[in-house]
Amino acid sequence: MKNSSFLIALLFCLASCTNVSFVNHQPEFLEPLSEIPEKYHGTFLIETDTHSVMIDAIDGMSINTDSVVVKARGNYFYVNILDDNGNYELYVYRLIRYFDYENSYAVFPNIDSEQTHLFNVIDEWNCNNGKQCYLLDNVNENQFNLLVSSVTSEKVELKRIN
Repeated sequence: MKNSSFLIALLFCLASCTNVSFVNHQPEFLEPLSEIPEKYHGTFLIETDTHSVMIDAIDGMSINTDSVVVKARGNYFYVNILDDNGNYELYVYRLIRYFDYENSYAVFPNIDSEQTHLFNVIDEWNCNNGKQCYLLDNVNENQFNLLVSSVTSEKVELKRIN
């Protein structure tokens, strides 16, 4: 129960950063991981919240369930969390390492009304944060890359604590 309440608090804090959710975990063209790669293990600070990543869990929540699905590609780590409506919220983490240098940040995908024609939007509603929210389905690789690299997507720096 403690983990569930923490996850709910985390989703509430992060949900205001994104205005898209997905029918399927993202990116659809990658298979889910059964273990989190070692380079992503550790404790991270996002603004004022601390998050722990281990081999098979994020903040104590197992990744070997449908409620938390993780994927990775290159320097990107994707965390999909199933919401109360049965859709996935996506949180993207980018880690850059070079010798002793490390930089990481979270990307929160967003689209605006002028971009909706580029995606398969199957539902939209007013979010609690005043934004227009969209439910996307059948996101192909080009659409996904556009979504993650979009100027409308929010980026927040992560700091590794250990």
